[in-house]
Amino acid sequence: MSQTTIALTYDNLVNRIVPGPQSLSYFVPLVVLPIAFSIPPWIASKQTLCAVALPIISASLVHAWTVMGGIDVISFDMLLHSYHLLLFNDPRRHFRRILAKTATAEKTRTPKVGSRDGKDESTTPQYIEQPYPAKWSGRLPWIGTLLISMRFVDWKIGSPSHDSKQPDRNPTAPSHLRFILTAILRTLSGYVVLDLTSAWTQQDPYFKTFGVSVDSPLPQYALSGLLPPRLIRCTIMALQVWASVGQQFQLPCTLPVALHWMGYLPDAWSPHLWPTFFGSFRATFTTPNLGAVRNFWGRYWHQTLRYYCSGSGVWLANLMRLPRRSQSRYLLISATTFFFSGIVHIGLVPPEPIFALKSANQIRWLILVFFWLQPVGFAFETAVSVVLHHIGTPRLIYTILNILWFTAWCCFVLPFLGEAGRNLGYWRVWPVPVSLWQGITLGKWLAWV
Repeated sequence: MSQTTIALTYDNLVNRIVPGPQSLSYFVPLVVLPIAFSIPPWIASKQTLCAVALPIISASLVHAWTVMGGIDVISFDMLLHSYHLLLFNDPRRHFRRILAKTATAEKTRTPKVGSRDGKDESTTPQYIEQPYPAKWSGRLPWIGTLLISMRFVDWKIGSPSHDSKQPDRNPTAPSHLRFILTAILRTLSGYVVLDLTSAWTQQDPYFKTFGVSVDSPLPQYALSGLLPPRLIRCTIMALQVWASVGQQFQLPCTLPVALHWMGYLPDAWSPHLWPTFFGSFRATFTTPNLGAVRNFWGRYWHQTLRYYCSGSGVWLANLMRLPRRSQSRYLLISATTFFFSGIVHIGLVPPEPIFALKSANQIRWLILVFFWLQPVGFAFETAVSVVLHHIGTPRLIYTILNILWFTAWCCFVLPFLGEAGRNLGYWRVWPVPVSLWQGITLGKWLAWV
């Protein structure tokens, strides 16, 4: 389907562009979950909460998906959220919220070197662990904070690798001003990359024409003959994902950072003190093993949905008594994590995509294949690393192999997302409203007019 246009009504938005709520049942978990946790464990056990709350939550979401003609990202995340907190864990008995309290330091204490504001401090942070509160006044903020904690920063949740880092603060926390300026700069850099890569996708027939292979010849003016077409097109796709996801996390955080700067928010609510959303991309390739794909997902890419998607795998691994740090446990958790991560991401597909040649279910399968292939890459890396360690591979060779392997893996898996994106029409519109590229080359600065 070529240049199709529709009126931007709510019905068209949620059925043809991006799925969204179409019934009140969609919002039932937002009511049931806090009510369930407001009931103390000495009144209702975990088993009772699961028996009552989970069927209600599950049935309401199934009804919502039936009305919607499929799932969406937020609603399926709510389902994972509910099962993680109600079934796979018992927060009312085992979770502890980490709270800061101010303790007067000894007058003779040496001032803390390198404090955030560069000033001597007469107080030093002390922390307490707050279990499920008995009083309503403490229980409500405890529950509210729990339900919005995606990464469980400042929570003890019974995971040794997680709990040993709590309270987790950025070891090299930037100043307020530096964080805000960096957030703006990263957003602008992502904006420019989106604009420039869109100049390519608008001219390359692969991104807009059905049936054109990712290996088909590049446009005449391009780098034809210098680099493989698949490599260039996969690089364009990767840059767009990096720009639209990887560079947008910090900008919404500038408001709470500014409020903390003015003294209106405590440390725990200021994102510039949190562990970073993304790790080091360079570290993806420099570990002494073949592990670029594992490092990308586990150390570099954001971990926002990590606990919800991996909860069932951890629960199964514990049920099967798989040893900690064993390969079998790691592969089981990886497989379940990406199984559910794939399902979360098919929530981007509306029931009747505007531009699609393929059906909604066919597009969903393309997205699922991308995510479900990732543990296969993990297993390959694990097997090859055993051989490389056995022959005593130098660290420099590991770095070279990781770069080559990661490039090859991306060229293999990204075309699945490319085909899904082409059917969803992601490259049929210019993604930014004001285009530097169009302004400079065509004199048309407003891309959406």
